[in-house]
Amino acid sequence: MQRTSLPMLSTMQLPLFPHAPTPRIDAGEPALLLMACSGTKLDRDACAIDLYRGVMYESYRAHVRGDAAPRVLILSARHGFLRPDTEIAPYDERMTRQRADQMVADLPRYLQPAAWPIRIGSVMLAGGAEYRRVMRAALARRYGPQLPPLQETTGGIGMQRSQLGAFLDGLQPAFRDQIGRHANGTPLYRAYGWIEAGALATLLYRAASALPSRQARVLSVFKGPNGPTAEVEVADFVRGGAKVCQRWVSVRDLHPSAEVPA
Repeated sequence: MQRTSLPMLSTMQLPLFPHAPTPRIDAGEPALLLMACSGTKLDRDACAIDLYRGVMYESYRAHVRGDAAPRVLILSARHGFLRPDTEIAPYDERMTRQRADQMVADLPRYLQPAAWPIRIGSVMLAGGAEYRRVMRAALARRYGPQLPPLQETTGGIGMQRSQLGAFLDGLQPAFRDQIGRHANGTPLYRAYGWIEAGALATLLYRAASALPSRQARVLSVFKGPNGPTAEVEVADFVRGGAKVCQRWVSVRDLHPSAEVPA
C-alpha cells in the first residue's frame, strides 16, 4: 500500500489567539453586552432578542435607550453566540458545568466570528457563572489578552438585574457609521445618538442664550477637542440678507425641532 507523506509542520509556535483582530478600545464606541439566554421563552420562532422572556431581558428592555444602545451578543446554551436578530425556535437546554466545558473546549464551533465588533468600548457580561466563564473564554479567543476592564453581573438575580440596569443607564451615545475624515485625519461619522447627517435640528447656543434659535441641517458629527461636535449648515444674516453658512457646533447645542428648551 502506497503511503502519502504528510507535509512537514512548521517549527514556529502557533499564535495563542489565531485570527484574532486587534481590538481598538475607544470609549466613544458602543458598549458590548454579552447576555445569557433565559429559560423563559416564547412558544414560537422569533428573533433571539425577542424569544427570550426572562427577567434579565425584562430589565434590558426597560433600561436600553435608542440613542445609547449597546451591541448585543446572546450566549445560547444550545446554539452558542447569536446576533440579536437571529431567528431561532424555542428549545430547552441549560448551561450546566459540563455544557460550559464542552463549549470552551470547542469555541470556534460556537463563536460566529463575524458577529463580534473590532472596535469595542466598555464590555458587560450578564448571566450566571457558567455563562460568564464561556463569555470570558470567547473574548480571549476573539480578541486576545488586550481588553478593556470587564464588568460582570454577580450575586442573586435581583442584584444582577440591578447591575444590568445601572450599566445600561450609564451608557453614553456613541458615534456610528464613519463617512469620511477631516483634512487632519479626524474621522467623520453619520450619526451620534439621535443626531444624524441630513437631519434638521434646532440650534440654540447654551453660552449665548440671548441669541434666537435657528434651524440647522446636520452634515456630519465628529469628536472635537471639546467633545462631540456637529458640522451643520445654518442660515445667517449677512449684510441684510440670509446666507447659508457651515459651522461647527457642540451637539449639546442641538435639539430635536419639537423639543426646543424654553
